[in-house]
Amino acid sequence: MPAELVPGAVEVGAIGEGLSLGLGARVAASPTDFWARDLALRAVLATPADTAWGLYLRSTLETLRALGDEALARRCLEVCGPGPLVEFFRYPVRLQLQMMSVALETLAARQGCGARGLRYLGLRSVRDSLASHAGRVVLKLGGGEGKRFLDEVPMSFRMGLSYGKHTLRWTGPASVHWAMERDFMPYPFLEGVLQALLESTGARNVQVVGRQTGTLDSEYDVCWE
Repeated sequence: MPAELVPGAVEVGAIGEGLSLGLGARVAASPTDFWARDLALRAVLATPADTAWGLYLRSTLETLRALGDEALARRCLEVCGPGPLVEFFRYPVRLQLQMMSVALETLAARQGCGARGLRYLGLRSVRDSLASHAGRVVLKLGGGEGKRFLDEVPMSFRMGLSYGKHTLRWTGPASVHWAMERDFMPYPFLEGVLQALLESTGARNVQVVGRQTGTLDSEYDVCWE
């Protein structure tokens, strides 16, 4: 069963008033509206102390630029402000969330729905960031092997992000249950992130199924060959 078609159900809670949503769900409310509300809530909850390396923001921006929509690119640049995003400087994660909000409608239109658009953004952003100097260091730490590499990823997140807690529980030689607490990225985006990280090690047939367990909490079942 292809991973991109099998996300877990989202417990919307306060922002969705009990609505349960998956990629294949047929609901009265627009899925894009749901993710717009979700991103807006995450931006409100982010404090000035919640920061991310410029590497992550820049990779998101470059992925959005690659869509070829000049008006969208200008709006995303306005969110970031003047000047380049420096890889190892820390920026408010709220800026990344605002860029994602600006691009959501375009992503949803091109990928079929908001969740697929966010997953595509996570996948492509990580592929771009791993091509950077910092990304090559992360790949070197993991030695290019799936299990060892994933064991090192939480440390990389701690280096690049001021927020979040990651817990891995291995369920087999090529499968892991990954729990994230207080992470500001929506779970479809993080599905794409985890898929791209594993594919960078040469893993094949990567499947990532995520679900939201709290407003800023999520968990993922990941397997590969």
